[in-house]
Amino acid sequence: MVIVGERIRRRRKELGMTLRELGKRAGVSAGFLSRLENGQISPSLDTLQAIATALEVPMFYFLNSALPQPVVRAGERRRLSFPDSRIGYELLTPELTSQMMAVLIHVEPGGRRITPPLAKPNEQWMYVLQGCMEINVDGNIYTLNEGDAIYYNGNLLREFACIGDKELLVICCITPPAL
Repeated sequence: MVIVGERIRRRRKELGMTLRELGKRAGVSAGFLSRLENGQISPSLDTLQAIATALEVPMFYFLNSALPQPVVRAGERRRLSFPDSRIGYELLTPELTSQMMAVLIHVEPGGRRITPPLAKPNEQWMYVLQGCMEINVDGNIYTLNEGDAIYYNGNLLREFACIGDKELLVICCITPPAL
């Protein structure tokens, strides 16, 4: 996670923010951020999302990337996964500066993601490739099976989960890219 820490530091400095200011916005201590920026610790998924929101960038911003190409090869996707989570993300679009971002989400059985509020409004679309998903959009709970899709205002997403005993695979398209 050294790359993550370096990118957090770079973005924080671009914005002219101190560790204390970023910590206050992200809900973590300046000491935690210092250890993170120096590669001594790794953040949880929720903490990385909070830091990304505070720094006004998508979570995938923190990953190492080469110059964007139009083709994203299966074995070369930027990935985010966390040891304390049953959820992993693969970026399907080549860059984050375009008007849309597409992600392949992997959720192990029993995995659940409670989503924090995003920094900017967006629209999201999810398509279930495999498994069964329960999704809460503004208090409305939907169950989606393989082949089902849902379209919603991204700020209304509260949580989603894998239900059943099969891994959930979902393609999610977000416009503009989520922060």
